[in-house]
Amino acid sequence: MEEKTKLDQEKEQHIQDGLSSFDFSALYRTIILNWYWFILSLVIFGGIGAIYLRYATPMYQATAKLLIKDEPTNNSRSQSPLNISNLGTISNSTGIDNEMEILTSHSIAEDAIRDLKLYVNYAVQGRVKDIMMYRNQPLNVDIDPTHLTKLNMPMDLIITKEGNTYNVNGTYYVSKDEFSNEGPFSLNRKFTSLPISIPTRAGIITISSNNGRILHDGQVLKVNILSPKMASNKYVSELQVAQLSKATSIAQLQLNDEIPERALDYLKQLSIVYNRQANEDKNIVALRTEKFINSRLEKINAELGKTEGELQNYKQRNGMVELKMNAGNSVANQNTAELKLADTETQIELFNTIAKEVENSSRNLSQVIPSNVGLDDQSSTTLINRYNELVLERNRLLRSASESSPVVEPLTAQIRELNVNIRRAIAAARQNLQIQRDAVLAQVNKFDEQVAETPQQERILTQIGRQQEVKSGLYLMLLQKREENSISLAATADKGRLIDAPQLIGKISPKSSYIMLIALLIGLAIPVGVILILQFFRYKIEGHDDVARLTKLPIIADVAIASNSAKGKADIVVHENQNNQMEEIFRSLRTNLQFMLHEGQKVVLFTSSTSGEGKTFTAANLSVSFGLLGKKVILVGLDIRRPRLAELFGINDHKHGITNLLVKEDPTAEELQEQILPSGVNKNLDLLMAGPIPPNPAELIARKSLETIVNLLKDKYDYIMIDTAPVGLVTDTLQIARIADASVYMCRADYTPKSSFNLINDLAKENKLPNMAVVLNGIDMSKKKYSYYYGYGRYGKYGRYGKAGYGAGYGQYSTYGNYSKSHYGNKDDHSIKR
Repeated sequence: MEEKTKLDQEKEQHIQDGLSSFDFSALYRTIILNWYWFILSLVIFGGIGAIYLRYATPMYQATAKLLIKDEPTNNSRSQSPLNISNLGTISNSTGIDNEMEILTSHSIAEDAIRDLKLYVNYAVQGRVKDIMMYRNQPLNVDIDPTHLTKLNMPMDLIITKEGNTYNVNGTYYVSKDEFSNEGPFSLNRKFTSLPISIPTRAGIITISSNNGRILHDGQVLKVNILSPKMASNKYVSELQVAQLSKATSIAQLQLNDEIPERALDYLKQLSIVYNRQANEDKNIVALRTEKFINSRLEKINAELGKTEGELQNYKQRNGMVELKMNAGNSVANQNTAELKLADTETQIELFNTIAKEVENSSRNLSQVIPSNVGLDDQSSTTLINRYNELVLERNRLLRSASESSPVVEPLTAQIRELNVNIRRAIAAARQNLQIQRDAVLAQVNKFDEQVAETPQQERILTQIGRQQEVKSGLYLMLLQKREENSISLAATADKGRLIDAPQLIGKISPKSSYIMLIALLIGLAIPVGVILILQFFRYKIEGHDDVARLTKLPIIADVAIASNSAKGKADIVVHENQNNQMEEIFRSLRTNLQFMLHEGQKVVLFTSSTSGEGKTFTAANLSVSFGLLGKKVILVGLDIRRPRLAELFGINDHKHGITNLLVKEDPTAEELQEQILPSGVNKNLDLLMAGPIPPNPAELIARKSLETIVNLLKDKYDYIMIDTAPVGLVTDTLQIARIADASVYMCRADYTPKSSFNLINDLAKENKLPNMAVVLNGIDMSKKKYSYYYGYGRYGKYGRYGKAGYGAGYGQYSTYGNYSKSHYGNKDDHSIKR
């Protein structure tokens, strides 16, 4: 039981492998059979590829290396406000990545396009395609710059020449705003001389000769005018900028274009425009810096003049020439005034003292007044000295005379008069000294104030001096920067430098080898795809390979369609002493079936999925083939629903048959013999036909009498061939399977659906039919596909078999499965017996 289970698992695995595998050999054969379609497809698509290469517009690639100079920048946050040494020469980028983006920008592309006038495209009409022209066009066409930038739609012109007359025809649109246009408007103009200006609504078009070239008679020049913005889209998309390495600041420029000269010119002009814009950016900064410096100089100059005026006014207000000298003079004057004040006070005190003495002397005329005490008033001193002389003279006279003496009295009168005069002189002198003292005191107070104000004046002068110093420094620095900025404007270095002149790499598209390879691959792929699609949608089997893919059951024969000349009585194609194709097919089937049957096994069941697949035909001819071996064979018609044996063998007898025996409980050998008829084809072949069609065929077949009949036939015949009903339509065959030793399942080329093999595989998997094998019927050898599969129809040429034997012309049956002990077991293996 375990061995049987293992065998079932192997069969199931074989079936699954067959369903999931892809047979490349079948695909190869399909391709070989349809070789002419592949040749035709290769020729067609190869021709299409050649035509495409002939008329396709080639693309060329140009490259250039641009060294981008790295300009240092200073971080303003880390610098002093006065340290602006980089003012006016600020870089307009922060690295090569920014510069690469600038190189691929539309603005720089538009400037290059304007410089080269690439916004105008020229082409001369050819027989098949237009020939693009650059710098060698016969005429130059341009439009005024004002309207050029406003073009939202291309302007197409066609210029022809007839004799000496030029004809200009075209269409154009007028831009209302950035997003809308008016038109189209047509242009039709004729002229005989160049240059010429043609006014249009879209601008003034100028046409001139290109360096003396002329437009020949009948030549058609097509002109396409775009705005630089529209034209830049093409060049920006085709331009690639990449850094050669992270350690360098060299950018590699690559441009793809239809015209190689235009690509080289564009790369060269791109570097020029890049430097020009970079210099303009730097000059813009420098010019703004110059303007800023001049404005600051004016402002600082005004502030500096104001500061100097404040210093002048302050010194004038304070009577200052120089602070230190003024301070020294104030201290000296202060000391002098204080000394003078002290001297005046001393003189006043002396006069006060002398005044008291004079007062005393007026009462005592003999008393002298102190003299030479330091009085500075000479008149008072003179009067005192005269008074003292008169007093001394009087006192000397009084020694010898009396006061009333005529000599003394005049002196006394003089003394009294001098005393009055001295008092008057002292009062006047003292009053003068008091006035002088007040004046000196005022000077002392003034000089004291000046000395006290010196620190404040020093602070104020320091502040004013500091402002003057700062503004003077700024003024000088700005003057210096103005000179540096002027030098920067006069000598601006280019930011980028072309290391080498732009180089032409060559044509990059279309690549002839790739195009032809793709064309040939498509030429191969389309027929293969069509074949695969057709194969995918073919739901019927076509040949041996289809059956082999759909099931792992052994395929014991491929039966060809018999020709009319090979058919004999009752469509029997197997005849004695003949060696044609059909004879050999059924000999092979007979041999393979003998390998399937073990000793004592005689009963072979023939069935199919549906009617018309050739089970009756195959069973009849195989029975004849066994009969030619001298074996006693009987062909039993158990397709009692639709019997065909009588029709096949041409017997007009529907009374005799197995149904007459099945209705009996225990039919005897004599009763059996009464129902058996000779085939009329071979003496060793008898027929047990179906007989009358019963109303209950399924119930009759299920009766035990069927086993009794088969056992009686086994005693008399070597082989019992049973023609049954299609197992896919009714269940009669599954009932008959209990008495069979082997099952031959018929399928027919171009007739049996592939889906039928689901049923076949299920029957094999569930062991509902014993010892199953498959026979492929209905192979039309007149068709090329089958003649290829089976050796191009070399059946019957068996005189040269040699070691290859039958398989050389038909296909080796080893591919159907080895009918050895390893596959079906030996004679003692009961796992395959019912």
